[in-house]
Amino acid sequence: MKNRFGKLIDLKPDLPPAIYSSAKTVVYVDPKCPIFNYINTLRSNASKETATRALKAVATHTGYSGIYDICWKTIKHTDVSNLVQILISKQLSPNTINLYVSVVKSICERAYLLDMITRREFDAILKVKGDTGSRIKKHKVITRNEFSELLARIQGVNKANSTKKIRDTAVFHLLIGTGLRRNELATLNMSSFEIDSSNADKPIITGQYVKVIGKGNKERHVGIHPITREALNNWLAVRGASPGPVFVRVLKDGNFNVDPENHLSGSAIYGLCKSYGTVAPHSLRRSYATWLDESGTKLSRISKLLGHAKEATTAVYIIDDEQNSYNDILNNLF
Repeated sequence: MKNRFGKLIDLKPDLPPAIYSSAKTVVYVDPKCPIFNYINTLRSNASKETATRALKAVATHTGYSGIYDICWKTIKHTDVSNLVQILISKQLSPNTINLYVSVVKSICERAYLLDMITRREFDAILKVKGDTGSRIKKHKVITRNEFSELLARIQGVNKANSTKKIRDTAVFHLLIGTGLRRNELATLNMSSFEIDSSNADKPIITGQYVKVIGKGNKERHVGIHPITREALNNWLAVRGASPGPVFVRVLKDGNFNVDPENHLSGSAIYGLCKSYGTVAPHSLRRSYATWLDESGTKLSRISKLLGHAKEATTAVYIIDDEQNSYNDILNNLF
């Protein structure tokens, strides 16, 4: 694939940043560029981020530093096949490889629609398969005791910054208490909750649900446990009732401003997990599903709460440790 790479367009300094910018990778507005044309079709910021990161990874794995090094005018199906082999040789998981290949194919489709490649070549690219293998991945979930220990670490680390302590406590209560994806949490606005703002200094969440805009721009409503609501109300007492993002960046001195440009990003939420020594946000989402399953909640209900289109996807999220599985066989098989 490397021999097919080259500059596609010249980026002008006055070109406005496009619809998405992530981790130093900017997608620029250019109607003649297949990258922009593809990213522009994605509805949610989470999908834009995923596609942009995948495209950046493809460039990196093939020896280039930027996504605009890829010359879609000369790309061939053999290049996509070579990409698959490179990714397999680097021992990436089948799911990751298939994601990267899917993004490449989608951009190739836009290149075809822009008359950059022929229909014959595009059909050949579509026939290239990703990694057909499978892998059992060991996912980490946390126990309720480990979650309590996490909350204690948040308290201890932020003794000199009570604002960040209250915010981060609310962030993790919401992650474990609603199973939101990190980007879903990052895009929450005050309008996502039913709030009594009669006292502007101390708004209170009164509703039982949070409105979430998930993948594919699909809306769902997730119940809020009273413990989760209490943590959120503690944060709102600090944040105030002004409209805008629920969670914002907080400075070391505890100051912050409620501004759409100052919202806590999905990457920042991932960083919080690392800084507090806990599992990744998606593993907290899996913990939410596992806790509900252990308590007897139906799989169909958990699936709806997570925003999954298929229950089979939800089943993968639920972690049943090997000892419990063995005990089930020992006690119930014969």
